[in-house]
Amino acid sequence: MTDKFIKPVIIAGLCFIIAGGVFWWARLPSAVFMVTIPPGASARQAAGILAESGVIASPRAFTFLLSASGMARRLKAGTYRIPARSSVFGVLNMITRGKSQVARVTIPEGFNARQVAGRLHALNVADEAAFLNFVSERNLEGYLYPDTYYFEPRSPADKVAGVMTREFWRQFAELKKSRPDGKNILSDKEIVILASIIEKEAVLPEERPLVAAVFINRLNKHWYLESCATVLYALGTHKDKLTYKDLKVDSPYNTYRHYGLPPGPICNPGKESLKAALYPAETDDMFFVAQGSGAHSFSRYYRDHLKNKQKRSR
Repeated sequence: MTDKFIKPVIIAGLCFIIAGGVFWWARLPSAVFMVTIPPGASARQAAGILAESGVIASPRAFTFLLSASGMARRLKAGTYRIPARSSVFGVLNMITRGKSQVARVTIPEGFNARQVAGRLHALNVADEAAFLNFVSERNLEGYLYPDTYYFEPRSPADKVAGVMTREFWRQFAELKKSRPDGKNILSDKEIVILASIIEKEAVLPEERPLVAAVFINRLNKHWYLESCATVLYALGTHKDKLTYKDLKVDSPYNTYRHYGLPPGPICNPGKESLKAALYPAETDDMFFVAQGSGAHSFSRYYRDHLKNKQKRSR
């Protein structure tokens, strides 16, 4: 095809896109879309993401526009805050100039406050020291709800922590709705502490209520909880295997030496661990031991517990 015919085709295509865009723009509500363009995304993939999010009407037309304008190779990865009534060219300008206005932050279940602060700092969301100081002063360990958030760069520590803790209390209130009054054995704070231990001890989702039951049974009988996860928190480091010396560490978080729950959560538990703490399984088990691949063996009597430990060592 000669240049004589290429320009009219491009112009006709752009007119089509503009006309379609105007029609689409008129039908959109006043809203804001959060759209993430991953690193290495092609023009077609980016257009598909934008269309799936409701930002554009036709991924095919938008892909054509990217190619015809020569901007397909200038796509910038990032999370964009795009007003619903943005023009097609406004969207194009945003994702090719890299005007990412917010950072997408995913906090996994089981992260402690220091890990959360490190991730926020790495993504240029909040100052690590400022965030840790704010969380420490207000005892927010355990209440930084694990989820995916969108924050503006260099946000104040109190704002970021506030978003996370509000989400925690929203989720916690929802989980408690179905809990009978007679089941309120532990306070809300104790439930969060227990959930944080469950988060670190249980690997398989179906075992979380069983782990919760063991710890509650031990609390009711005034036994030591003997949670290795709390000892690791006291040590401030990760170890694949604890030594007898580790179990003697002098800390209120060492549940091998101190009765009851530790003074605070040891991490930020997710929804399933909170649910397990609120709704533990109904068993008489007092022990559990890891058997590999994340699974545990549960038992009521110490003699059976010893047998389960022997099976593990084989």
